[in-house]
Amino acid sequence: MRIKLFLVTLLITNSICGQNAKDNLLERDISFLVEEMLFMYDYDQALREYTQYKTFDKNETNRIENLNDSLRQYEIVKRKFISDSLKTKIWKDYINPKDAVHTERMIEIIKIYGYPNKERINKYYKKEITNKEFSAFLLLIHSPKEFWKELEVLMKIELEEGRINECAYGYLLWHVTGRKSFKPMLDNGYEMVIEDGKTRLMSTCK
Repeated sequence: MRIKLFLVTLLITNSICGQNAKDNLLERDISFLVEEMLFMYDYDQALREYTQYKTFDKNETNRIENLNDSLRQYEIVKRKFISDSLKTKIWKDYINPKDAVHTERMIEIIKIYGYPNKERINKYYKKEITNKEFSAFLLLIHSPKEFWKELEVLMKIELEEGRINECAYGYLLWHVTGRKSFKPMLDNGYEMVIEDGKTRLMSTCK
């Protein structure tokens, strides 16, 4: 009995020490990590928005995205590429390859520092993040298929250690299992609700 109690205590102590070590590393390196992740996020969004709006002007893309559905669709149609070949080339040569690079780097960051959720970033990063939409999570949900198995295992650990919430984990699990069924989300923080006669998924996480 004493041996079992000792082993449980040892496991708990090692877990706490491991979390503290990752927090200490994140605090030490937070400035350049945030700077790097912001670059990856802005690249990710800018290229994807360009394939819709044919501009890198954030004021213009924000203006279009704030329009009602019909006006926004009109703008998208008006800005459509003459040939889909350029749009395909942007995805093939610029977006997909960088999705792989960004995912690989995020996996490396998570293994060293733990998942950098907003609460952990805000705890250690003393400057203002001007892009209020920034989220390291988006880089993970654009991950290519070759990283899915590794991400599934890695993020399960992050869930168990409290660095990613259940809903974010459920959404990511939905992505890395091929987006074939909502079950990963419904099993992890989401529920189906009916509003105005329409069924939709709703997060139960705060």
